Amino acid sequence: MKTILVVDDAPMTRELLKSVLEAEGFNVIEAVDGEEAIHICRDTPIDLSIIDIFLPKKGGLQVMGELIKADSAHKFIAISGGEAFNPEAIVELAKVYDVVDTFTKPIDTRRLIEVVRTALAD
Repeated sequence: MKTILVVDDAPMTRELLKSVLEAEGFNVIEAVDGEEAIHICRDTPIDLSIIDIFLPKKGGLQVMGELIKADSAHKFIAISGGEAFNPEAIVELAKVYDVVDTFTKPIDTRRLIEVVRTALAD
């Protein structure tokens, strides 16, 4: 069973993604901020991380950078939305980390499942 880390400070987003991904047979671990995400990845093998760009304590881009230093094969999906900035422009910044894909909120869960399955089929 593949393990996916969902990192978002919005409880509703985490709950939605966890529910959708678990229904597809994935093991899901949640983190509420960037620091928690890094601690989880140190102790638990993660196959894919879905990370919000704007997080408390450590931002999503910073988290991606640290996780790539620890494991250059780490796979990411970047998400963003609801901020005062243009979410589409913000997720473009994540492409520096060779993300699998980017999503803006509200997340198209059908497309997300397709992207996750493709990324984890490698």
